[in-house]
Amino acid sequence: MEKTFKLHITDFDLPFIGVIDLVAEVEGKNTIADFKTAASAYDGHMSDLSDQLTSYQLTEPDAEQVALWVLVKTKEPRIELYPSKRGPDRLREFLSKVGYLAREIQAEHFYKRPGMLCAWCDYLPVCLGDKETTKETLVQVK
Repeated sequence: MEKTFKLHITDFDLPFIGVIDLVAEVEGKNTIADFKTAASAYDGHMSDLSDQLTSYQLTEPDAEQVALWVLVKTKEPRIELYPSKRGPDRLREFLSKVGYLAREIQAEHFYKRPGMLCAWCDYLPVCLGDKETTKETLVQVK
């Protein structure tokens, strides 16, 4: 079941918010999972390097592992589990990265990285210069 989170982190002016796809026991371990679909199998490092999973670990510090659960849409579809773990060093590194990015966004240093993911990005209207849609669709936190 999805679980919404909102964290107030020291040194961050704004809350850190998101939605976890699933918190469950998987293979006997308390696991935070995110569901993905793909045309081919993921590389194992995708789960290890996922910032999304690292953010979930922050919200559920007692979880024993985080994981990507991938529906691989091939001729014979299959579901693959890619578990990973996060330690304190990774969490500190992630918080440093998020703090940096938050400061850059607040300073209106918003760098465009065009690609296929643009269609899913909440900030697409900003990149397109569509001020009306930006004002309608993005929450303004003050």
